[in-house]
Amino acid sequence: MPPIFRALLWAIPSFAVALGWIADLIPAPLASTLILVLPIAMLATTPRAACRKA
Repeated sequence: MPPIFRALLWAIPSFAVALGWIADLIPAPLASTLILVLPIAMLATTPRAACRKA
């Protein structure tokens, strides 16, 4: 999978959480936790070969 698509797969949920937080659809503690955890999950699930390739 190209890196741009992998980045979009993680950026879209992060953006949705941020918008939900702004619109008060998601409680602030949950939203802040998700904004912290989503990038960590992205890094944990990125194959090492993809990191070396760039």
